[in-house]
Amino acid sequence: MVRLSSLPVHVRWEVYPVQHETASRVYYGGSYMEESDWWEKKQKRSLFNEFKYMAVEILFIRGLFKENRTLWLVSFPFHFGLYLMVAAFLLLMLNAVLALFVEGSIFIKPLDTLIIIAGWSGIVLGNIGCAGLLYRRLSDPELRNYSSFTDYFNIMFIFIFFLSALISILAGDPFFEGAKAYATGLITMGSSFNGYVPGSSISGTVSIISASLLAVYIPLTHMSHMFMKYFLYHSVKWDDAPNLKGGPVEKAIIKNLKLKPTWKASHIGADGRKSWLDIASEAPEEKS
Repeated sequence: MVRLSSLPVHVRWEVYPVQHETASRVYYGGSYMEESDWWEKKQKRSLFNEFKYMAVEILFIRGLFKENRTLWLVSFPFHFGLYLMVAAFLLLMLNAVLALFVEGSIFIKPLDTLIIIAGWSGIVLGNIGCAGLLYRRLSDPELRNYSSFTDYFNIMFIFIFFLSALISILAGDPFFEGAKAYATGLITMGSSFNGYVPGSSISGTVSIISASLLAVYIPLTHMSHMFMKYFLYHSVKWDDAPNLKGGPVEKAIIKNLKLKPTWKASHIGADGRKSWLDIASEAPEEKS
């Protein structure tokens, strides 16, 4: 995330709509640039409008729902299942903290209920999503054409976690007692209230190991788009900051012009020795 936030400034993708506009403009897709001398006025923005749009996009994948409804039917349960598993893990950790440090806490029982709801919902949705995405990639010729080995590997990796977790709760732990004891063990460096030993079943072992590996693996892959959406929307699609003389945008563009690209496209002449300023300043070469 540090690297992403420090990448060179991007050319803005869309002129409008921009969701951080105020309500009077966002409903018709307007922009503060409609006003005369807009660059001299203080820009009014709405964090609420932005949050409202992003929450629906992240949780329910609105863009895919509008553009590809068939794929959304399997992609949504996959993503929402992952979100619920993250929520279940956070609830498990909170449950463990309260159990360890707040004797007789009134929040334990509500948390137990939330853990069961989030856990079961997430595991069921995750299995449906993984099976659906695998089927779509294998059966849809268009999707199969641009599916790489890594795409299949990633889905299978996550599928192993969801499937082993489903077997664990079906085989004898429907109330996630093992998961609660494991969360307690994470905080106490191994101790547990009920003597649960992590990995006491094959499915439990697989779910613990696969979940731990996924937590490390996902940020290193393109699956990290779950948090990269922030940069896509704020630094590419919606970055409507004015380019004022001596301002931060101008400084970032000047810095970009000094970069020496190495693009493969020969007509650009990006050989790694010329800067963008050199390339942009050259007269076009006429082909005979």
